[in-house]
Amino acid sequence: MLRVHSRSAAEVYGTFSYKRLGGQGEPTGTRLNLDEVAQGVPPTELLYLTNTELASSQVNVLKVVPEKRTHAYLMLDRSIFHPKGGGQPSDRGKISSTQYSLEVKRAIFHKEVVIHWGRIANGTPSQGPASCELDWDYRHLVMRRHTAAHLLDHCLAKATSTRVETTNSWLDAPCYVGYKGETPNPRSLEVAQRLAEEIIQAGAHVKIEFLSPEQSKTVLKNAPNFERLPHLNEFSVVTIEGCDPIPCGGTHVSNVREIGKLSIVKAEQLADLTFRVYFSIET
Repeated sequence: MLRVHSRSAAEVYGTFSYKRLGGQGEPTGTRLNLDEVAQGVPPTELLYLTNTELASSQVNVLKVVPEKRTHAYLMLDRSIFHPKGGGQPSDRGKISSTQYSLEVKRAIFHKEVVIHWGRIANGTPSQGPASCELDWDYRHLVMRRHTAAHLLDHCLAKATSTRVETTNSWLDAPCYVGYKGETPNPRSLEVAQRLAEEIIQAGAHVKIEFLSPEQSKTVLKNAPNFERLPHLNEFSVVTIEGCDPIPCGGTHVSNVREIGKLSIVKAEQLADLTFRVYFSIET
């Protein structure tokens, strides 16, 4: 997957909230103040932005904040764990050394720092060298779903002959993408699914690059979230071959063939003149 970037990944990620521009998210019921948890920790190097297929990595634990005796928050010099945000759920996996093992349940992005929260499986987490390992099956499933959501944007626009504008999305079960307007008729949804199947079978490549504001003005004018883009010095942009580019800080597969079978499950009209299209992919 091609990636072009000139700024630090942490700076880009810290000012951009993905394709849907959702919140960064944090654990439900967080007891500790995240400002205090991340205090004194430098920006995290975001390995998942520049290599979405990196499933394990050696890291240095910079800070440990225990939560009672069963859980802890760990801050690292760099991270392969993608935090919850913009419709994409948090990665999960483990951080371990010869002295301990932590089951990572949630990754939180807070002021340019990725905070890893989880259950202590054994030992006592401490500063120093450690190993990170993703739950790769889950990460790859989310990558497939995320690229499928981008493909759905394109195919729905083609099927309805209109430019679509997204409102939100969720990439854990049940998966959906939210749009402004009225629900397309069943025929349009059938056409959208058929178009998606054709593009998947053709094996379109997926490219991720970083663009300046001047480049973005022309490249992103048809993006489904264009109206909600913040003012940034640089944009992370995902392009499926043959489709319009979409600004996005999430993780994606390198070829749409990896998506597998994509099915539109249903469409649901909401009260505020928006609708959701629910979809699934074979697991």
